Amino acid sequence: MIVLPGHDHTVCAGVCQVSPVTDAPAGKFCTRSRACYYRPDVKTPVLPGIQPPPVAWNDIDLMPGFLQRLFAPRWRHADARIRQEAIASLSAERDRDKLETLLQDNNAEVRHAALERLATPEHYQTLLTTLEADTPLYRTLRDTLSGRERTLLTLEQRQQVMDALTDPTLLEHMATHADNQQLRLAALVRIEDENILIEQACQNSIAGVRQAAAGRIDSDEGLERLAREARRDKQIMRSARDRLNQRRDQRREQDARQQRRDDLIAAMTRLSDQQWEPMLPARYRHLVREWQSLADDADASQNQKFYRVEQLTSARVAEHDNAQREAQAREQAMDMARRDSQRIISSLTQALKDLEHRTTLDGQDVAQLQAHFKLQAEQWRDLTDRIAPEQEDQRRFEALTQQASELISAWERFEAHQETLRSAIEARDHQSIEQTRRTIAWPKGLPCPTLLTHLPEPAAPTGSEPASSTSIDPDQFQQSLDQLENQLDRGELQESTRLLDSLMQRRHRLPPARRDSLQARLSQLGQRTHELRDWRNFAAAPKRDQLIEGMEGLAASELDEPARDQQHRRLVRDWKALGDAAASRERSTRFRQASDRVREQLTDYYQRRDQQRETNLAERERLCEQLETLIDHTAATSDPDSLRTIRDRAREAWRQWSPVPRDREAELRQRFTRSLRALQTLIDQQARAVAQAKQALVDEIRELEEADIDDERRAEKAKALQTRWRELGRAPRGEEQTLWRAFRQHCDTIFERRNSRRQQQRQQRDSRMDQMQALIDRMDQWQPDSAADRATLDEAEREADALMPLPNGPRTGGMLKRWEGILRDRRERLDRLALGALADRWQQWQPLLEAHVAADSRAIADAPADSVDTPLALSPEALAAHRLRNERRATGERAKAREWLEHLRVHLSVLVDAPLDSEDSSRRLDVQVARLNDAMGSTSDPMEELEQLQYRLLASGPINEEDWQAVSPRLNALMAMLQEIDSDD
Repeated sequence: MIVLPGHDHTVCAGVCQVSPVTDAPAGKFCTRSRACYYRPDVKTPVLPGIQPPPVAWNDIDLMPGFLQRLFAPRWRHADARIRQEAIASLSAERDRDKLETLLQDNNAEVRHAALERLATPEHYQTLLTTLEADTPLYRTLRDTLSGRERTLLTLEQRQQVMDALTDPTLLEHMATHADNQQLRLAALVRIEDENILIEQACQNSIAGVRQAAAGRIDSDEGLERLAREARRDKQIMRSARDRLNQRRDQRREQDARQQRRDDLIAAMTRLSDQQWEPMLPARYRHLVREWQSLADDADASQNQKFYRVEQLTSARVAEHDNAQREAQAREQAMDMARRDSQRIISSLTQALKDLEHRTTLDGQDVAQLQAHFKLQAEQWRDLTDRIAPEQEDQRRFEALTQQASELISAWERFEAHQETLRSAIEARDHQSIEQTRRTIAWPKGLPCPTLLTHLPEPAAPTGSEPASSTSIDPDQFQQSLDQLENQLDRGELQESTRLLDSLMQRRHRLPPARRDSLQARLSQLGQRTHELRDWRNFAAAPKRDQLIEGMEGLAASELDEPARDQQHRRLVRDWKALGDAAASRERSTRFRQASDRVREQLTDYYQRRDQQRETNLAERERLCEQLETLIDHTAATSDPDSLRTIRDRAREAWRQWSPVPRDREAELRQRFTRSLRALQTLIDQQARAVAQAKQALVDEIRELEEADIDDERRAEKAKALQTRWRELGRAPRGEEQTLWRAFRQHCDTIFERRNSRRQQQRQQRDSRMDQMQALIDRMDQWQPDSAADRATLDEAEREADALMPLPNGPRTGGMLKRWEGILRDRRERLDRLALGALADRWQQWQPLLEAHVAADSRAIADAPADSVDTPLALSPEALAAHRLRNERRATGERAKAREWLEHLRVHLSVLVDAPLDSEDSSRRLDVQVARLNDAMGSTSDPMEELEQLQYRLLASGPINEEDWQAVSPRLNALMAMLQEIDSDD
């Protein structure tokens, strides 16, 4: 018995069939050998009574062919059906190698069965990645995956396999042949080649896949191809055409935005270079806002250009705004200065009025008035540095200052002669009193000191009047006592002392009836005066000592010179304010010596200050001279804006050259004020002249608005008027705004009409562009089918000529280039169709030509010259040639006809550029000369020339059969070459 190796089922010689047997131990039984059975406890089946030796599987391949067939397992059987059945007994985990081997089987069913046992997504991915595309297993994998064969994986598993595929060919196959739309869409997602996507969009059998593929096509070329080739799906074709049109519209819009950005850059450049006008800031902001709406898709170059010119214009606008703010600030300062001048004058007037209401005047009143006038004078100087005050205000200030100066000078004279006057009053020297009073010369209308108020009257002459006439009025004396009491209540020591001295001198002339009571009150008030003097001396002594110490400390301090000078003047002012309270020679000497030391220390500072004041004075005098020269030599057409600038700079220079010597300041200030006032008058005159000129411009632009001229010319003239407006300068402030509003209103109306006209023209141009684009698209889709379609092309050319000229721009250039290409292509096709029609007509004429040749042969053989009839529908020219041929049959000469036929053959050869023999050289020359003569003065048309040549060939005769047979093949060959002629020749 022979050992039968096997793994699953026991077989005899590898070919027996195993069938179940009920009494077999293993439940299985070999139908071919009853002695063979299967034992499940051992892997190697044996025959009864035989112990099998171990046999290796590789040893089977070394056996002879018969033994190989005898001992080979069923999965390696020669019969594919048995191998397929054996696969059912193989396990994917245990017999994987065998199944992998069976995957390479040359039988599709076996491969399919083996693949079914190993079918997993991972295995599919591995095999599809490693196998060649032309192997049988690869095809099996592809077909089972696509569903062309029975599928071995679920839909989810096949989608999992699809997600890992990268081969474009396999993906294209799956997208085309997969049995499920989801699989096709999954394959389509992984396809990147646009050509494959276009094929899928045009040829795929599932509409959803076609639409998905069409949705992924993004290039213009792909969309154009899709619009031409997607004839299976009209929706896709329309969608592609719509997307193309949308892209063209987007490109047109982008081109328009690009052109608009270039226009904005050019406009901003012009705006940065043009002269200033009131509307420039508004135009600048408008251009910036419009650029911001278009800046999203601007390139870096455009952004950089616009940013550069925008910065220049922004700087101009900012500079002008600053100038405007400065002008407004100056106007506000002028208004404030005018109010300040009124306030100063009112303050000085009120100060003098307050003095007029007083009965007497003392040193404190004069000091307060002097300090007040000094303060107001300093404020007035500061005020005149900023603005030239009105002439009336200047006159009033000078009058008030003069009145205060007279009062202060009179007080100084009073102080200088006070002791003399007091001594004369005590001595009753009326002559000295009168002389001193005249020397003091107190101004009339102003209150005077108490000492001058109660001067003793000269004694009356003896016997002239009774003694009672020298007495004084007790009521007036009572009023003087009330005044003295009020002064003491207010703490006015000096005034109280003077009034007390005057009352003490007049008390002796009181009437006896009231003398005692009035003198008692006078004594009481005198005692209060002495107490006030003692108290004032007691309070002022520490203050004087403090001022002395401050002055001595200032002399020893290390302060800088300006601070030391300021501190010194403050201490001196405080010392003088104490008057004679607690005054002593020792204190006065110490304070004066310390002050002198400080002055010595400030000697250089005072010299430099005086020198600087002299320099400032010289500069101010030079400034006044320049202003006076300018006023005397100003042209009548001077720009008021320039004069305003000069005025403002003059004021700044005047403030810069400060301070100046006080003795020359008032005179020089009046000179400068007069110059500024004259300059302002000149500015007002020039501004009024500008206002008149601008009013004339307003009238002129109003007439221009109503004129019957072209909108563009009207706008250009309006621009010229705007230039003239800017060159005129500014009118007076109120009139300038009114005139500008009227002028701008007319300008806006003119430019709005111009812009409306431009918008209408732009819409017309866009309409022509759209019509031209539609014509190009229509002709791009049109293909001529016959030469008769040339009329359609001519009509399209006339339609295009009616739309010309198109506006300049990149879009127009592209459209015209495309239109020329379409025309050239359609003309070439029509020429080829016309040449083909000529070749076809020649073939249609062959029976007619043969009939003519037969009739010619009979006529040449002395037979009657019969006319040839034709059933063909000939054109008038061809019918005329046919009739001429019949006529020449009876009248023509054979030799000439034979030579003419050769001439026409050479002519045809020249037209189709066919090679010629050497014997045809003379005929070629004749043909060229004849063509030159025929083309003299006109443009040669090859198509017409070929058509006329066919008519001549039809009309040439008589030709016998022999001559025709010699020439006919060559003519037919040349006619066949017509379709190969380039239409440009």
